[in-house]
Amino acid sequence: MKKDIFAIPKNYLVLIAGILWIFAGIMVFKTGAPILFGMQSLIAFIVSIGIFLIFYLIIFRKLVFKHIKRIKETMDERGYFWQFFDLKSYIIMFVMMTGGTFVRKLNLAPNYVIGILYSGIGFALFSCGTRFIAAFVKKYVL
Repeated sequence: MKKDIFAIPKNYLVLIAGILWIFAGIMVFKTGAPILFGMQSLIAFIVSIGIFLIFYLIIFRKLVFKHIKRIKETMDERGYFWQFFDLKSYIIMFVMMTGGTFVRKLNLAPNYVIGILYSGIGFALFSCGTRFIAAFVKKYVL
């Protein structure tokens, strides 16, 4: 067991992950939602729901389970706050954030695409963040 002052109970790693995913989801959704709702298009809204379902069910949900399982099974009782992700996930997060910023700042995609994608992805991130919080509340990793 780590006796380092920076080591925290591993259940709190799940809480940190949940807070980060919820915050990221809000920020991404906040970027896309005004564009999406400004379009006043039922088709755009339906496509955004499809994007949400793809990212939630196929991509992010699997990552949530992967990280919860990794924290539960492979970590000591305590871990460092940055260990809620593994290196590969940090790299993916960096690439997604950097890529999204470049796409918006360099106008590589029309606004309606940003609105649809960011709304769906943001809500998927937020929803998966709540899964981490639920695992924390249920003390699933202890």
